[in-house]
Amino acid sequence: MHGSGAPLRDPTLYCQLVGYLVYLTVTRPDIAYVVHIVSQFMVAPCSDHYAAIFCIFRYLKGTMFHGVYFSSKSSLVLQGYFDVDWDGDLADRRSTTTYCFFLSNSIISWCSKKQSLTSRSSTESEYRAITDIIQVLLWLH
Repeated sequence: MHGSGAPLRDPTLYCQLVGYLVYLTVTRPDIAYVVHIVSQFMVAPCSDHYAAIFCIFRYLKGTMFHGVYFSSKSSLVLQGYFDVDWDGDLADRRSTTTYCFFLSNSIISWCSKKQSLTSRSSTESEYRAITDIIQVLLWLH
């Protein structure tokens, strides 16, 4: 999303709006990717980036009652699941690590990514996945 519009003279409001959106990603993980994109242009945003911010706010207004809900009565138990598709991609023979974490009944983190190296066995693939999961757990802790 490289902007072709006019550069903003004062990016202060743009930066504040992106900050609000970053805060909202805690309860609205569905906007995490687009917020990541617009946050890359905080140094020199243009009018196209500013318009994108308002598209995100328009989306939020239309989906106001969606999001992650934590009840005061829910048990805050962290559960995680992961799986590895060993040798699953026929093109490059790389495995795919997939995981998700739930806090109570709400999903708080998920990922599905191809491993960077080709594993020679399912055990090796599982070990690579476990190291990825440990990094996520350290981040969540």
